[in-house]
Amino acid sequence: MKCQLHKCQARCCYNIPFENHELERFSSAIVNPVLFIAPLHGAMVAFTAPNYKDNKCPFLRKDFKCNIYDQRPEICHLFGEIKQLPCKFLK
Repeated sequence: MKCQLHKCQARCCYNIPFENHELERFSSAIVNPVLFIAPLHGAMVAFTAPNYKDNKCPFLRKDFKCNIYDQRPEICHLFGEIKQLPCKFLK
């Protein structure tokens, strides 16, 4: 399956739960500065925008691609692959 980034603009890459060590490990690859880290739905989320709706992943580039794609967290691998994290833009 292939993601249609031009249609979804990587909305699955918003409000991603991270472990602190992942943010530290890939700190040099951050392209959206982290304003603060807060608990959200039982996980820690790095906020790059003041509000939840606009909070994209710190590693999401302007072309909607991942700056750490080859080493991305497990949750990122699961989007579109399991029923609980569906993606309507997979073709």
